[in-house]
Amino acid sequence: MKRWLSTAYVVVVLGLGLASLWPNLSVRFAPVELKASPTAASASVPPALKPGPALPEVDKVSLNTASQAELESLPGIGPALAQRIIEGRPYRSIDELDRIKGVGSKLLERLRPLVTL
Repeated sequence: MKRWLSTAYVVVVLGLGLASLWPNLSVRFAPVELKASPTAASASVPPALKPGPALPEVDKVSLNTASQAELESLPGIGPALAQRIIEGRPYRSIDELDRIKGVGSKLLERLRPLVTL
């Protein structure tokens, strides 16, 4: 009798767990309209569904005018490095960041699309 109750208890617990997870397990698809020409289809596709990188549009940070907090918001730049970048102003090209101690070629390539002069 105890074994039957233990088995029934496990079945009930698993059933309740599956019942609570079931709505999350079902897949819902958005309806898609097919167009005759591929150019017309791509014109009507919302920007969020167009292929390409899923990165939000971000304003570039100016190396010559940005505050220390703005520079620290860039990936790989902490307070000390931001201060060294500020002390090295003015910059005529982004490649001049390479002369700053702590900015190597890898970090420079990561920062290149995020900064401007």
